[in-house]
Amino acid sequence: MAKKTKSLEISSEADSREADLQIARKIQAAMIPRSFPVVEGLELNSIYLPCGAVGGDLYDVIQLSNDVLAFFIFDVTGFGVSSALISAMAKVCFINHIKPGISPRAVIERVNLELIRDISADFYITAFLGYLDLHDNRLTYCNAGHAYPLIYRKKDQTTLPLRTQGTFIGVFDNGFFEEQQVHIGTGDSLLLVTDGIYRVFSENLHEGRLLFEQAVLDTFSSATPVAFLEMIKKRFSQISQAGAMEDDVTAIVAEVLIQSRKNQIKEKLGFKAADPVYMQFLNYYEEIDRTIAVILSSMDAFGYPDDHIRKMKVVLTELLINAILHGNKRDFSKKVTVGHIVDKREAVISILDEGNGFDPAKVPDPTLSENLSRDCGRGLYIAYHYVDQISFSEKGNRVTVKKKHGLNVE
Repeated sequence: MAKKTKSLEISSEADSREADLQIARKIQAAMIPRSFPVVEGLELNSIYLPCGAVGGDLYDVIQLSNDVLAFFIFDVTGFGVSSALISAMAKVCFINHIKPGISPRAVIERVNLELIRDISADFYITAFLGYLDLHDNRLTYCNAGHAYPLIYRKKDQTTLPLRTQGTFIGVFDNGFFEEQQVHIGTGDSLLLVTDGIYRVFSENLHEGRLLFEQAVLDTFSSATPVAFLEMIKKRFSQISQAGAMEDDVTAIVAEVLIQSRKNQIKEKLGFKAADPVYMQFLNYYEEIDRTIAVILSSMDAFGYPDDHIRKMKVVLTELLINAILHGNKRDFSKKVTVGHIVDKREAVISILDEGNGFDPAKVPDPTLSENLSRDCGRGLYIAYHYVDQISFSEKGNRVTVKKKHGLNVE
């Protein structure tokens, strides 16, 4: 009987721990950014790879104004529920203090004073915070003992480590945090990471950092930042499957697009290099309304009839859902790229997913009796009847719609 009682107690404790983990997972999942601000000429990508059920890394990109973006990333020591809850607390604290007119150093100083009162001496936080002024791509930044970011210089094919002096957050009341500035040129990329990324290259942290920096040089010079992140995910997966991954891996890449990169994306969208295309990128359903709002605002500015705008909203909603659901197969690491040109003659919108494509001719007709109960083809059927022209790329992973203005506008 005593053994049975002890077994029940152990089982109850295990259930309680699992319940705590479930709560921590939900809290942390709510803290992971679902989307980034959309900025013309700036492409943002990220990865978040926790080594356990929950981790201590968090990050975000916040638009402080039309001209300034705030990038921050931090790492709480340890793993598990305690680290996850402290990281959630720290993110709320950062967001509360990141405001226009408050410098990165001042924010970190305030976060330090606030958290040092609330977290145990067993924990500390490393963090990096930078403000990117989009007028001249000037980055003002401060580092609190965090793995230093890199700027990849496209023109010279070199990396610039953003080293500054700074103590950890949550350790000293009078911590020292140095603030510096650097210019990010056209074609350059800003790469923010946590030190777990070094572990995907070597168990030795110093050796891993050197190999990581060389991998940045090799990959960024021959491919895109997205290719680098994909390589990190593959390495992480392989090491994790072998049971040898001991730290979370987090990274954010901000690429200042050069004209040739913009032109490449334009061509993939079916436009010409000289076309004044406004480009947007999205991964999640939650970003659809925001993306559409930008396009509809342009149509409204050119005086398109309300009926045209209403129908275009319906069409774009259907097509973007299709791109995420059917094109990218709900793989939220894949992007949907949207480009549009709106003028006084017509609105042209092109949507490109990263899937394998499809044959639009094989989509069932939803008006046929045998398909009335099937959930297929309705989005395309609506699009065909609500726009003036719809076309697909040969591969079938890009759709372009056109809507004439319909009014005599000079």
